[in-house]
Amino acid sequence: MNKFVKKLFEEIKGITIPLYKILIPFVFIIKLLEISGVIELTAKAIEPIMNLIGLTPELGLVFVTAFLVNIYASLVLFVNLLPGIDVTVAQITILTTMMLIAHNLPIESTISRAAGVNFFYTIILRLISAFILGFILKTIYFNFNLLNTSFTTFFSINPPPQDIILWFWDQFLNLVYIFLIVVTVTTLLEILRLVGIEKLFEKIFVPPLKLFGIEKEAMNIILVGMTIGLQFGGGILIREVKKGVIDKKSAFLSISMLNLMHALIEDTILMALVGGHISGIFFARIIFSLLMCFLILKAYNFFNLKTDTQ
Repeated sequence: MNKFVKKLFEEIKGITIPLYKILIPFVFIIKLLEISGVIELTAKAIEPIMNLIGLTPELGLVFVTAFLVNIYASLVLFVNLLPGIDVTVAQITILTTMMLIAHNLPIESTISRAAGVNFFYTIILRLISAFILGFILKTIYFNFNLLNTSFTTFFSINPPPQDIILWFWDQFLNLVYIFLIVVTVTTLLEILRLVGIEKLFEKIFVPPLKLFGIEKEAMNIILVGMTIGLQFGGGILIREVKKGVIDKKSAFLSISMLNLMHALIEDTILMALVGGHISGIFFARIIFSLLMCFLILKAYNFFNLKTDTQ
């Protein structure tokens, strides 16, 4: 028992310390982005692109807030804008699906970088993917007159505290929440190893993962990231990469997959409550992400083969 607890403590420490080194500085960087006017300027710059995918400037501002800050900050803005905008379910589905692919980019791209994947690669991958999928959904919904009804939402959210002391307290609680999640997930994974269920998971999930060039050593990271989020799966991945448990190719392809497709349960439910339709926020997101991951695998193999033959 003491051996189990000691190993568990080392695992938790190995995940949380590198993760906190990324998260804590970015708490303040993101706050600066919020108060400096960068979000509004960026929204204005991408307004022509938002028009191409059928979204209003107001919804463009919501999307920019999502990818520069996080989903929850963008939803606060979204709720405040609701009384003054007239949009359809199709438009909200396009917006929410794009937000699911491209959100919290400064932090999540830095986590990807710590796991050995280029910071700008992950930002470009997620932004381009979000716009491509947004355009595909717009083409389908608008041309076939789908989801063309006025939208209603069951969602409400309180704005973040303006008082600086309360803001600090909120950030502290978020970090505590992350620590508790890491402890829970790490403990669960260790228990699964002890009772042998991990072997069953390997038989179920490893064959399909191999189709995307991901070896079995990355299975736990993929499962954690897809169910509860990139921050937690990424934290485990950073540790595994540093230990040399996961090869460079699997690390790259795993991070690529998790950047496009993570927190499939929580985030999907959240966007459904906002008003996004399941056809976009779940099915289109998964199908598109898997296709993108397959193309990334092919490109990775092509460029590696080209390098080896030179």
